[in-house]
Order: sequence, then structure tokens, then C-alpha cells
Amino acid sequence: MRPQQGASPRRARGRAADGPAAAWPGGLRRLPERAGEFVRGHRAVVGNAVRVTAASCVAFYICRYGLDRAVMSVYATFTVVSLGALARIPGSGRQRAATVLTALPAGLVLITLGTLLAVRTWSAVLGMLVVGFLVAYAGTTGPRIAGAAPGMQLLYILPCFPPYAPDTLGQRLLGFLLGAVLLAAAQRILLPEPDTPPFRRLLAGAAEAAADLAGHHGGPVPEPVLARARTAADALRPARIPPADLPAAPSLAHKAMAHAAEAVRTLLNRLDALHTAAGSQHAYRPETTALLRAVGDAAREAAAALRHGARLPPGEGPRAGPLQSELAPVRTHRALDTLGRLSADDRLTYLRRRSLVVQAADSAVVLVLATRLLLGDRDVDRDPAGHAFAYARAHAAELWWRRLTTHLTPRSVIFQNACRFALGLAAARAVAGLLDLQHGFWVLLATLTLTRTTSLETRSAVRQALLGTLIGAVVAGGLLAVVHNHGAVYAVLLPLVMLLAFTAGPLRGLAWAQGGFTLVVAVLFAQVAPVTWQLAPVRLEDVLAGSLIGLVCGLAAWPRGAAPEVRRNMAALCQAVADGIGRTAALVADRAGAADGGAGILALNRAMVLAQESLAQYQSEPREPTARQPDWPAVLVAGADARRGERLLPGRPGRITPHEVGAWLRQAAESTAADYRALARHLRTGDGPPEVLPRPLDLGALLAVAPPVPPAGAAPPARADSAALLVDSVIWLDALTADLARIHREM
Repeated sequence: MRPQQGASPRRARGRAADGPAAAWPGGLRRLPERAGEFVRGHRAVVGNAVRVTAASCVAFYICRYGLDRAVMSVYATFTVVSLGALARIPGSGRQRAATVLTALPAGLVLITLGTLLAVRTWSAVLGMLVVGFLVAYAGTTGPRIAGAAPGMQLLYILPCFPPYAPDTLGQRLLGFLLGAVLLAAAQRILLPEPDTPPFRRLLAGAAEAAADLAGHHGGPVPEPVLARARTAADALRPARIPPADLPAAPSLAHKAMAHAAEAVRTLLNRLDALHTAAGSQHAYRPETTALLRAVGDAAREAAAALRHGARLPPGEGPRAGPLQSELAPVRTHRALDTLGRLSADDRLTYLRRRSLVVQAADSAVVLVLATRLLLGDRDVDRDPAGHAFAYARAHAAELWWRRLTTHLTPRSVIFQNACRFALGLAAARAVAGLLDLQHGFWVLLATLTLTRTTSLETRSAVRQALLGTLIGAVVAGGLLAVVHNHGAVYAVLLPLVMLLAFTAGPLRGLAWAQGGFTLVVAVLFAQVAPVTWQLAPVRLEDVLAGSLIGLVCGLAAWPRGAAPEVRRNMAALCQAVADGIGRTAALVADRAGAADGGAGILALNRAMVLAQESLAQYQSEPREPTARQPDWPAVLVAGADARRGERLLPGRPGRITPHEVGAWLRQAAESTAADYRALARHLRTGDGPPEVLPRPLDLGALLAVAPPVPPAGAAPPARADSAALLVDSVIWLDALTADLARIHREM
């Protein structure tokens, strides 16, 4: 009965076995890895089946046979099934148990609402519409809430049907509490999922690896040091982190952790590139050596603070001041004078190498400030480099409101999914109420579990579900006819049937899940009230009705899934990148345009979030072979590059002079922005090739208008700051141009 969000382990293994990696001899080399994945996957499924079976059976036996409370037994059992099998709560046993217990207040509210609104069909339908949307939309606040959402839906669905019995509300709530507590205990005790390293420990390990890498000031870097740095950076990729450990909530601590992760990954990437680039074995200049030493010290202090984990006493913790002092001499290096003596082919190489050092130092500063914020220092926004931490003083309610309103648009796939589920569940409740269907909640349960994000996937799910339910109904009908009213037989069969259903479903596919759950329902309800073999065809009819409603909703509400939205949202991101380029160029060249109060970068962040969510759903959807798609991750990289420049460059000292140099920078920025706007128009329409191909930066025109920097020590500080700011701005624009060229190559 669990919604299938991707291929089953069996199918995934089948596809992997058919791929090129299975060919001799690579396939043999990967056998141990595949064997490990097979064992881990089956262990997780069997472990969850054991936990759900044990908790639900204990809850049912206590309530039904110990207390003789039929209503209480149903709610206790379905609470375990909904939060343990239907929900997809991520994390270790401890984390899953904490999530279940945290959901207790919401569950009590949902059961109470369902019980009271069942007085009329129209009130139950209206409640289903609102509750269905809110519960699904709440997934925007983090993976744990998103994983629990399908199970929480059932806590309203179950009591919202006749008979209207507010006098049983006490039994319903007690059954829910008992089931939730037993499930939490089972998650913690019975074959619990192992704990994973806390995210702070991953951050600390990455910071220590960066400190070791920064400790090499020229000359070859030992391979183990490079390997450790690359492993630490890879461990912080979102795809590598268990969903329950991702800092994805809108809380201040999670935002600080995400900010620190982005900073330390950038730091590791820049140091890696610096030590592996051509000419990296030459001795560094004294100011560069001192800066790298300060980077290493700052990263090590941040790592120690992250491992300690306590709140910062006043005046203690990692500091950005010493690092910023060492950064100033590097910024005043005679960059343009050196650039003028190089050949055209060497200019970008020089610019990139010089900028790697500055970017590494900037990232280390951000890492230190994010660590201080994570440990309770809200004054980081007052630091000269703290303009990227405008959220540090925001109230928790403001941060949560921003997150919730980010997806409140028809262009958000999360909003679309919430609307699709809410409309489908409300329609199913209306049909079940108007037709007075027996066991009508099975109709809603089928709609909930079979509705997919594309019509193609929904049709496939409906076919499998109907086949599995038909077979399960035949078996259940035969069992009910043979056993009849011998309750002891059903009591013995219940744990066996549950264990089989909750193991075979995830491993063998949706048909097995629906067939197994049909058998579970028959064995369970045979112990609650007298039933006959006719219960099985009723179950089949209800699943058929729910399937049809889900199919209609899949066809009517965004039937193509995320495919159209990924193009629209990527186009919006390209437009936001173009706007960000214009804003940053105005801030750098003219020190103007800062009156938006950070609204510009918030818009860029929102565009990136919508693009990332739509791409994640698009990649999870089965789809037919289509035309070649653009390199969507490269568009996200461009957004990250634009955001990094908008965060860092305006805070740099200096001003672009003379006027001709500022005019060149504005023209180059406008040209790059125009290319991104052209790409955005192409992604919206999808007609023909892009209108304008990306144009490289005209460095010759820059050198023609940029005066040489006087010898070291003779340049006024303002002039040196201006030269450093210009060079870093050129590097930033060149990175965005390279991103654009990579996107065009894949189109």
C-alpha cells in the first residue's frame, strides 16, 4: 500500500545488471558493492516490516482482547500502519522514534477534526480539502515532515466517515496514542536503523581536511591529503547525506549549517584546484603563504568549535579577523600590471589562479562566521564580510513564513502535488459519502496511495494495484469462507500476514503491496466484527473507485508532472541570474542599487529552490524517451555562482576606477546578462536553437582602458583595492560565461 516513488529494489537491480558496468571485468569488480547494497536494502525492508508488525499486533491485542475496545484497537493498529508503513519517515531508529513522538499533537488534532466534521458529508469533504492540502504542503519544511505526511493524511481519513460518533473520540485518541508510542518504541528497540554521523561532525571533518590542505604552501601535495579533502567534500553533497540529517528546515541553526556546508565545500574545491593547477608546485609569494596559513588556522578553529558543539562564551570561538588581515595584502597585489605582461592565452589562466586564493580565503571567512552563528553568535552580520548573513537576526516565525510562502505558487511542484492530493482526496470523500459506500475510507486510501505526479505513472500504478487487489481479494474471500468466525485463527494469522505483506510489498512492487494489504484488512476486520467472504469484493470495489478518482485527478491536474515546470523554473532561474548579474555589476562599479534591502538575492534564492525541487521530482519520474534535455545541473551551478558573487563582491573594499574601466565592467556584465535572458526565452518557448550564443569576455578591451598599477608600495590603497576588486569581478563574470557555454553544449 505504500506509494511507489521509484523502482523497487528488484527492478533497480535488474536494470543495474543489464548496464555496461555489468560487463566483464567491471561487473565482477562491483559484485561486493552490489552484494552490500542488496543486503542493506533487504535488511531495511525486513526490519521495518518486523517493527510495524510487532507494534501493530501488540496494540491490537491489548485493545481488542485485553481491554475489549474494538474502536480503540482499530485506531491503534492503523496508527502504526499509517506512520510505520504508509509514511516514509527517514533516519535512524532514534530519529524515526523522535519524529513519531513529535507528530503526536498534530495527530490528536487531525483525529479530533475528522471525528467532528464527519457529522455531514459536505463538512467532511471541506475538511478533507483543507487538511489534505495543508498536510501535503507541510512537506516544504523538511524531509522528516514530508516523509510523515502520507501517514498523517490517514489520521484524518479514518475518523471522517460515518458513523458520526463523537462519543468514541476518547477511544480513538487513546488508540492513536498507544499505537504511536508502541511504534516509537519499536523503531528504537527492534532492529533499529543505525545512527549516522551528525551533520556537524561532517562539517568538522571537512573543515579539518581543508586545514590540512591549506597547510601546503607550494610544492606537491601528498595524495592522501588530497584524497581526504575530496572525500570530505563529497560527503557533504546533499545526495550523499541521509534525508533526516540534511539541514533542510527553515530554522536558524539549519540555515547556518547549510551556509557553512556551502562555504566549506567551496573552500575544499578552491584549494584542490589551486594545488592541482598548472604551476602549482612553484613557491608562493610571501603574502599568499601567510594567507593560506591563516586559512588553515581559521578552518581548524571552526572544526574544533563544531566538534565541541556548545554555545560560544563572549569573546571565544573561531575568529575571522586574523584571516581578513592576511587577505588584505593579497588583494593589493599588482594584478593588472601582471596581467598586462602576459599573452592573451595566459591571461585567464593567471586570473583564475589568483582568484582561487582569494575565493578560498573568502570561503574560510564565511565558514567561520556561519560556525559562530550556528553556536549562537547573532552579531555575525555586523562583521565586514557578514552581509551574507542578513537572516541572522530574523525571528523564527519570519524564517518559517519565508519557507512556507516560497512554494505558494502554481510553478512549484510541491504546491502542485499538494493541490493534486487535496482535490483527489476531497473528490473521493464526496463520492464515498454520496454513494454511501461501505468501508468508504478504503476509497480514500486507494486515492492516497495510487495518485502519482504524472498520468503515465498513475495509469501504471492503477493497473498494478487492481491486479494485486483482485488476487488478494480472491485469497481473502476464500480464507473468510473457510475460517468463518473462528477468531483465534485470525489472531494467529494476523502477524504472519502482516509480516508477509509489509515485506513483499516494498521488495516485489505495488501489486504485491495491494494484494498483501487486502489480506491484512480481511484478517484484521474479521476480529473486530462478524464478516463474510463479501468483505473481499467490497475491498476490490473501493480500490477500483479510488483508483479511478486518482486516475482522473492525475489526468486533470498537471498530468505531465514536473517536465513543464522544470523548463519554466530553469528559465526563471536564468532570468534571476541575469538580474543578479546586473545588480552586482551596479553595486561593484557604481556602488549603487543597494536599496532593495536584499530582496534581489531573496528572489534568486527562491528561483533556485523552485528549480531544485522541480528537477528533483523530474528525475524521480519515469518518462518516455524524449528529445535531448539541457544540462539542468549546470543551470543550478550558474545560479550558485551568481549568488556567490552577489554575496561577496559588493562587500569588498574599493571602487572601480577610472570611469572607462567601470563602463567596461558594466558592458561586460550586461552582455553576459543578455545571454542568460536569451537562454531563459529559449527555455520558455523551446523553439529552435537559442537566439544568441554566449560571448567570451573581451579582455583586450579591458587592458586597453585599464591603467597599470604602480609598483608595490607606491599605489594608494584605494587604487590597489580597485584593481583587486576588478580582477575578482572579471573572474566571476568569466565563471558565469563558462557555465553558459557548458549549458549550450548540451542543448
